[in-house]
Amino acid sequence: MNAASSILAKIGKDLDLPASGSWPATRHLLDQVSAKALIAALAANRPLLVRGEPGVGKSQLARAAAVLLGRRFISSVIQPNTEYQELLWMFDHTQRLADAQMAGATGDIAHIKEADRYIAPGPLWYALDWAGAHDKQNHQNYRPPLDEGAPDAASQGVVLLIDEIDKADISLANGLLEVLGNGRFDVQANGEVVQSKGQVPLVVLTSNDTRELPAAMVRRCVVLDIKLPAGDGLVQHLARVGQTHFKHMDPQILIQAAEQIVTDRGRCMDGPKTGQAEYLDLLRALDSLRDGPKSQSEWLDELGSYFQKSRTQR
Repeated sequence: MNAASSILAKIGKDLDLPASGSWPATRHLLDQVSAKALIAALAANRPLLVRGEPGVGKSQLARAAAVLLGRRFISSVIQPNTEYQELLWMFDHTQRLADAQMAGATGDIAHIKEADRYIAPGPLWYALDWAGAHDKQNHQNYRPPLDEGAPDAASQGVVLLIDEIDKADISLANGLLEVLGNGRFDVQANGEVVQSKGQVPLVVLTSNDTRELPAAMVRRCVVLDIKLPAGDGLVQHLARVGQTHFKHMDPQILIQAAEQIVTDRGRCMDGPKTGQAEYLDLLRALDSLRDGPKSQSEWLDELGSYFQKSRTQR
């Protein structure tokens, strides 16, 4: 079965996503729109840019793609101070200085001249050439999680999640243009060219739309906008997502919790809106209290308002 057929076969089904590094094990409900976006990105050999409000499952889609394709999942969560160069490689000047000081005492300076000893691969290097990155001596810049039972990245390929790219300075997005367009980059420190060795990686970028991305970057991507339905459609959507994560929970509780969330979402005029993330947090709280002195319905009435974002009277 090819990749497209494997993805289509899982539409509307729950996927178990194993823990990976700091990402906990969870479940994902694959919808038709997301499935076709994955197929489009794979077929066009382009990155997939997933946009939407926080908590709608953008990052989780990348993990689901890795499970669907039988590939290794790795990720880099972008911070405001993240630099473009970190995603490719870094030169470990600190280690070289320490080695130089040691060599000054011993007189052994030959290895100080070997630039390759201080080149530390980043996540994009691992995605393009896992074996080459793994064989480097320096791993101070980035180290993939050692997930037991994970697919062999060198032979099966990689899904790389670059999460919340809109957090970074625009220079990071601009810097990625050539790499994402050409699927290769130069390592100026030693003249090496890093490019795909075997399976071309699937790169998934996510954005909360807090900052507009460069038009040139958007053009280089297949774009998926995840938007929550409105009104009753959102209630049903949330209840279905809730069922995926909390299979044993009373369907009526799932619906009542969803109705609370949707009602409060309508009251959110400014700032963050109550949404799917808050709904799942509410269900998680109810689930952890299921063996307590009160029923889940009672807890829902008493705790529901604390998971709402509008400025209502509690």
